[in-house]
Amino acid sequence: MAKKIKVSRKKIKRPDEFLTFTDQVIKYLNEHKNLSLGVLGGLVAALVITNVITYTLKTRKANADKLLVEAFAILSTPLSNELSSNPVLKGSKSYASGDERSDEAIKKLSEVIKQFGNREAGMEAKFHLAEAYLNKGDYAHALSSYQDFLKELAGKPTGKFLEYPAYLGMAKAYYQTNDNKNAELYFQKVLDSKQDAYSAEANLGQARILIKDGQVDQAREILDNLIKTYPGSIYDQLAQIELGNLAGTNAKAAKTKTDTSGVKPDATGVKPESFGIKTNEPGDKSAK
Repeated sequence: MAKKIKVSRKKIKRPDEFLTFTDQVIKYLNEHKNLSLGVLGGLVAALVITNVITYTLKTRKANADKLLVEAFAILSTPLSNELSSNPVLKGSKSYASGDERSDEAIKKLSEVIKQFGNREAGMEAKFHLAEAYLNKGDYAHALSSYQDFLKELAGKPTGKFLEYPAYLGMAKAYYQTNDNKNAELYFQKVLDSKQDAYSAEANLGQARILIKDGQVDQAREILDNLIKTYPGSIYDQLAQIELGNLAGTNAKAAKTKTDTSGVKPDATGVKPESFGIKTNEPGDKSAK
């Protein structure tokens, strides 16, 4: 038989704590209606402001990304002479020259930087702006833009994938302005990074600097290694051109008529001073 439990009248009359607290809150709110409305209004206003800020940030990011994509589209637009050799692209938008294309890209990228300079899209735009100047041959502006990008990149977690391509771009700009000391410094930064995607260009640059400094044997060793490591590639062709030029110079010095020039520039269609592929394709965040 179940045991009966006696409950005293005192316990039965004791008020429920939750109900008592609720009654007190309601009573307080009734007595302080103005304050209650103010607090409620403040909470509503805070919620509205938070939603507006979130929407604004999302909209700004979308606008920044849109402008950046437009800039990449310009950089990917073919030149007129490229269309003539590809019937599939006939009638597509094109630019008459590389400089015209670079100028349009510079204009669009500058717009991104002006509007979103402190955001991730703005920082990425600074890198591609430097690339556009480099491709145009405006090395002073290229170096300035690379330096601005690297300065902003310091201490930030985003954009690190562009650090070594920026070093490579600076090295090429310094090389083109005959500042071999700084060119060698930045080529070495790239090589020290052990980034295979950029080491071939850096090695080619180092070899050219060694040739200018008269260290031909060291340069030849690097060029031979490029040919062995990247057979059939643009770096193979460029290395053979450099070796051919060295052989031609030696033959001329020896006053011989023997043709030892190796691969001639016009045989490959590659400009001797080219560094091969672009430093980094627009929007590509992966090492190639």
